[in-house]
This record gives sequence, structure tokens and C-alpha cells, in this order.
Amino acid sequence: MLKEKNKVTCFNRLNLKSLLVLFMVVAIPLSANSAPGHHELVTGYESFLGSSTSTGQTKTFSLTAAVTQLSIGSGKPISVWAYNEQIPGPILRVNKGDRVKVLFQNNLPESSTIHWHGIRVPNNMDGVPNLTQAPVEPGESFTYEFQAVDSGTYWFHPHSRTHEQLERGLYGILIVEDPEHNQVQGQQYDQEWVWVLDDWLLDSDGAIDDSFAIGDLDAGGRLGNLLSINGKELPSYQAKTGERIRLRIINVSNARNYKLDFGPAKTSIFAVDGNISAQAQNVATFDITPGNRIDVDLTIPASLNSANAETLIKVNNLFSHREASGDVPNGVQTLATIKVLGKVNIQKDFPVPSHDKLPDWDNAHNTPIDFSFEFDSRINFNFLWTDNPLTSYVINGKTYGEHEVTTLKKGEFYHLRFTNGTGLYHPIHMHGVFYKVLSRNGVKVNEPYFRDTALLDYNSSIEIGVVPLDVGSWVMHCHMLEHAALGMMTVFDVIE
Repeated sequence: MLKEKNKVTCFNRLNLKSLLVLFMVVAIPLSANSAPGHHELVTGYESFLGSSTSTGQTKTFSLTAAVTQLSIGSGKPISVWAYNEQIPGPILRVNKGDRVKVLFQNNLPESSTIHWHGIRVPNNMDGVPNLTQAPVEPGESFTYEFQAVDSGTYWFHPHSRTHEQLERGLYGILIVEDPEHNQVQGQQYDQEWVWVLDDWLLDSDGAIDDSFAIGDLDAGGRLGNLLSINGKELPSYQAKTGERIRLRIINVSNARNYKLDFGPAKTSIFAVDGNISAQAQNVATFDITPGNRIDVDLTIPASLNSANAETLIKVNNLFSHREASGDVPNGVQTLATIKVLGKVNIQKDFPVPSHDKLPDWDNAHNTPIDFSFEFDSRINFNFLWTDNPLTSYVINGKTYGEHEVTTLKKGEFYHLRFTNGTGLYHPIHMHGVFYKVLSRNGVKVNEPYFRDTALLDYNSSIEIGVVPLDVGSWVMHCHMLEHAALGMMTVFDVIE
């Protein structure tokens, strides 16, 4: 009896153990990305993006990159590189769902490509040489073709020797309107302004400083000594009291950040990196890093000009760079002025645009971290007898070309962590995706928008959530362009 009783007890224990193992197999996810809640994160993001139904229309443009003579700021004409002989290059304006066809002709003395910054395009149209396409050699052409699936403010620039080609003037604007969101259409506002922020490093003769050799790059990034909007130094704009202005701001600088103050004017950010926000943001608190775009609802207060005399609003940059030295402007700098005279007959009173389908990713911060990326620097002790620079900038200890590819699955949520060990700042730009910042320095944040570029500040960390939806090989890099040129770039493959 004792033996039989022990046998039954042992059997019961085995059954209990089997049940526990079975429960653990069912309850514990096979991978981090099948954890409870991830499905909701993905479906919420897809709902936020919305559909991209084709309009059946094709918009065709021609872009020629060439050396030309133009005035920068208020100076004399100098040698620059430009699209269609203008800086910034032309505004390509289309509707969401349009087919966009761009005939690119390279008349530069070196190879080039075009990267469509921010907007999602097929991988073979992304413009990264030797990864998504072959470089377009001097005298050759290439046709970029994609459907405009994302509405908003975007821009384009080379991805070949970007630190030089962009700095010489190669950049332009892509605006994708969404007819379904009439409240954010330019014609609903009294005016629409597009401001492309840049700074130029000019030599004593007023020409572009020619120090673009990899070994000569400034580890703190190339900060210019002349600040411009649309290639002009301290431009002036005109408005009336009571006017509502849609202001599209694009930062194309190699390394400079901006934090803008519009004085007595009322300003609200309603879109970041092309994406409409769930709620408006304060312009004076937002760091516009290289690559960022913001759309601003700018209102000239009716009370500003009660005496009907001209009033001058100064638009100041408040961001201070500790790397600035010599004749590089720092501290508060006036970028533009707005002359206010007269008043509108009827003041438009519509709400600041907002997105009503921003997904609730409130718990995303609590999901496991899938991949970590350490941004750091490395001393090259062989720089004296090789062509290597003194300093390389690395992600997880490796420069671009040495990098290890990170594999992500299409349509799954990922929690990524970035840490900064350099003592410098790094704008993190990811191709092919929008992402949401979940935390800074371990402290949860709840930004009401998605972006493609965010600032990894001095000696800090950020965590982001991302759902890749487009298959292909995509780069992630620091958009302080000197750091990218010195190796701070890696690749992630999105697979089915």
C-alpha cells in the first residue's frame, strides 16, 4: 500500500509539473515581440498612418545637380553646388497618393544620389549609394519613382559625401498635401512660408570653406559663421495683425541645432517631421536638430498693432552650442524679422490642426528592450601612416562598413535603446520608418507625435518604439553629418 501510495503521489506530482510546464509554454512569449500588447501597438501605428490610396495622378519633375554661381547671405556670388541653379532647390509639391517621378541629372564633378528624407519610399529609391542603388556618376542620370504615401513637410539631399555636397548647397523641399485634412491646407491660412534653416562656413574671401577631407573633419561638427533662411541672411517677411500663417521649417544644417522664439507672436507646433501631432507644442521648447522639420501655426496678435504703425518682430535662435568658437555665432542670434503693418478684415478662427488617431503607446516604455546601440568614438592610432582620420565615430564599436546588420521583422514592434558615450550630441535619423521617443535618460516621456530624427543629447540615453513596415536594407545614422562621414552609421534589414 505504501509503495502504491507513493506511486500515485509521484504520478500526481508529475501531472502537476507537466501542467506547470504547459502553462509556462503558453504564458511565456516565444519572443519579446509576441508579448501581450504588442499587437495593439502595431495596429495603432498602422491606423495612425492611414491608407495610401493612389490618386491615379503622376507628378513629374526634373532635378539637375551642378556647380553654379549664387549669392549666399548678402554677399557676392560664389561657387556653390545646387539643384536647378537655386538654393534651396525647388519645392516639389504633390498630393498624398500621387505617383512622384523625378528625373535626376548629375552634372557634378563627383558621383551623387538623392535621399528623400523622412518620407517612406521603396528601398531601391532611398538613395544610399552601394546599398540601395549604384552611385549616379558625373554626366549620368537616374529616375526616382515612388508613391507619396505620407503627407507632410519633407526634404531631399544627396547621400554621397553628404557632409560636403549638402554643405555646398544641395538640398530641396518636398511637400505632400493631404486633401482629406482641409484644415491643414496652405489655402486655409492667410499665408504659407517655407523656411530652410542653414549655416555656412565661409572663408575670409566669402567663399565656402573647402575643408571637407575626412581627415580634416571637426569632431564637434561643422558650425557655420553665417546663418541663413532660404540662403538669405536676416530675411524680412511681411504680415498683418490677425493673420494666420502656416510656417514649414526645415533644418538642413550639418551640425547646428535651433530653438526658436517669435517674441509676441503666437506659435504652436502642430507637426513634427511631417507627422501631425495629437496636441500642439511650444516652439520655444523644441530642439530643431539637423534633419528635423516642424510645421508651425503662427498668429500675429490683433493687439500687436493697435496704433496702425509698423511693428517689427524678431525671430531669434536660442540654442547655444558649447562647441562654437572663433567667429561662429552662438548665444541668441536673430534669424529673420517680420514686419507687421495693417490688419486682416476677418481673422480666421479655426483650431490648430491635430491628429485624432495617435496611438496610445503609454505602456510601450515597459516592454523589453530588443536592441541597444551605443554611440561612441574611437581613436585611430594609425592615422599618421594611413588615410584614416584621427577619430572615428562608431555604433556598438564599429564604423559603417564594419557594422553588424540588425534584422527586424516587418510589422512587428521593437523597443530600441541608444546611449551616448562621446560627450557630443547626435541627431539620430532612421531611414524608412517613423518612431516615437519613449524615454530620455530612463525617464518616461510621452511625445504626442512620431518623428524620424531625434536628439541624443550629451552623455544621455533615449529609448524609442518603432514598427518597420517596408522591407529592405535601411541605414540609421547620426545626422551631424561629420559624424556620419567618420563612420557613425549602421544598417538594419527589414524582412518579411
